[in-house]
Amino acid sequence: MTITSTEPMEAVKRLSEAHRVLLTCHLNPDGDALGSELALVELAGELGVETVVVNRDPTPANLALLPGADRILVGDELPENFPEAFDLVVTVECPGLERSGFEGLTRVPIVNIDHHPANPAYGVVNYLDEDAPAVGEMVWKMFAEAGVWPSADAATNLFVALTTDTGDFRYSNATGRALRAGAEMVDAGAEPAKVAEWVHGNRSVAAVRLLGEALRTLRLDCGGRMAVVTVDQEAFRRAQAGPEDTEEIVNVPRSIAGVEAVAFLKQWQLEEVRVSLRSRGDVDVRAVAVDFGGGGHQNAAGCTLTESLKEAEAQIAAALAEAIEVTG
Repeated sequence: MTITSTEPMEAVKRLSEAHRVLLTCHLNPDGDALGSELALVELAGELGVETVVVNRDPTPANLALLPGADRILVGDELPENFPEAFDLVVTVECPGLERSGFEGLTRVPIVNIDHHPANPAYGVVNYLDEDAPAVGEMVWKMFAEAGVWPSADAATNLFVALTTDTGDFRYSNATGRALRAGAEMVDAGAEPAKVAEWVHGNRSVAAVRLLGEALRTLRLDCGGRMAVVTVDQEAFRRAQAGPEDTEEIVNVPRSIAGVEAVAFLKQWQLEEVRVSLRSRGDVDVRAVAVDFGGGGHQNAAGCTLTESLKEAEAQIAAALAEAIEVTG
């Protein structure tokens, strides 16, 4: 039987019944995914449950100082002892199972924790809440449901999750619910100034160089309403950067006056182009991402294309222009 709920009770119950859990999130992990994963490690531990965190892609350099980040394993494959040594998988902020980048997760029961629209409820337990400002806020509610008081480290990780997904409380999901949760996290020991320094003041030299490479490609279209930036394999090489150094690049062109939608395309491997989409107001980039097999939110989404960078850029730019035109 599949259970789906906007409340954390069933997710906490299933977690507490497990012995060894594999935690994972979506490709290109962000602050919400990473902060939520690391906080769940603490919650599981308090419930007497062992955890292993495995992500397909590396932790971005500006998030490497999150408490416990050094315990995250990164690789193309699941652990050699999977599934035999595990009795539960918990996916965090993963709107489709394929977005984890791993095959075979369904060999173990899954608890699916997410706030993206149209999540297909692929778990045996689905804790899904589209109104949640971040998965981190949902995990915060799991602590309360479990009767576990989070440590300062867990509160910090969840504050990172909340602030990064709300754009430092600047996006439309910065609701009263988000602000109340943030205040509670601070009361539990999260330090906003320290978090801001980690997230915004800890970029690697390679990440800054890669930003420069991306901005050289900047083009505006649709009368200045659309911005497109790209980084190809050569740009990564020149910057001595990796995929983990792309975090936040998409938000720079988004800050240009008059720009309503942005596409950031990065090609780390041949014939694989990962696309980050951002928008303001009514421009629905999630619909664009879904058309290419991805997903996300109305104003923040992503997808992967198996094309050349040039072909992918043309397709994404055309689709994004249509989405802009729909809004008038």
